[in-house]
Amino acid sequence: MSAPILAARGITLTLREKPGTFILEDVSLSLARGKIVGVVGGSGSGKTTLACTLLGFIPDAMCRQRGQVLWQGQDILAMDALALRRWRGACVSLSFQEASSAFDPVFTVGDQIVETIMAHGAHEGGGRARARERALSFLSLAGIDDPRRVERCYPHELSGGLRQRAMLAMALCTTPSVLVADEPTSSLDVTLQARLMELFRKLRRELDLSIVLIAHDLGMVRRLADELVILSRGRVVAPDHPDARALMSAGEM
Repeated sequence: MSAPILAARGITLTLREKPGTFILEDVSLSLARGKIVGVVGGSGSGKTTLACTLLGFIPDAMCRQRGQVLWQGQDILAMDALALRRWRGACVSLSFQEASSAFDPVFTVGDQIVETIMAHGAHEGGGRARARERALSFLSLAGIDDPRRVERCYPHELSGGLRQRAMLAMALCTTPSVLVADEPTSSLDVTLQARLMELFRKLRRELDLSIVLIAHDLGMVRRLADELVILSRGRVVAPDHPDARALMSAGEM
C-alpha cells in the first residue's frame, strides 16, 4: 500500500490561555492520492479547526500544538513561514466555508483568482493575460456556464451557488494535489448540493485530485467519501458513539 499524500498524526490543540482545554485531541486521518476522506460532525466538533490545522493556519500564540501534519512524509508544522506559504496553494488548497466572507468585497472575482495564480507562478511566465485565461478555464471547470460574466462580477453580485463554485475555482487554479473543502454545501439548497457533489466526483476523476471533504451531513458525505472520520468535541469517535447516532437519527445519514 502506497504512503498517504497527506496525513494527520495525533493532532492535539490546547488553548494557551486555558491550559487543559482541548480543541482537538489525538486526531488522525490519512488521505491517499485520488481518494476522498469525509470529516463529519456537529457544530463545535472541531471540523473547521482541523481544516485550518491541516494547512498550518493555527497560530502558536493561540494554541499549543502536538502531533504532525505530514505532506508526502514531511511535517508541515515544522516548516518556516515562507516555506509554508509556498506550500499552501501549490500543493494543498482550502475552500473556505463562507465564500461570501472569504472573497474580498472590493475586488472582482476574476481579479482575485488572477492574483492567486500570479502569487504562485501558475501563469507559467505568461503575465496577467495568461493568468486571466487560466482563471476563466478554472471557472469553467468549476461548472460555471458563463465564466466571462462571473469573473467580472464582485462577490456580492453572485448567488450563493456561484460564489461557492468561484471559491472552488480559486482553490484549484494553482492545480494543488489536495483540496480541503470546509462545509462547501452549507448555504446551498438540495439541488445545488447535489450538483456540487457531482462536481467533486468530476474533479477527482479529471484532475486526480485528493479531497478532504468536511461537512455536518453524514448522508451526503457517505455517498461520496472513500473513508469517514467522525468528530465529536474535538475527538475521533466510532459510528456507534452517541453523538454519531444522534446525527444519524436526525436524518443526516
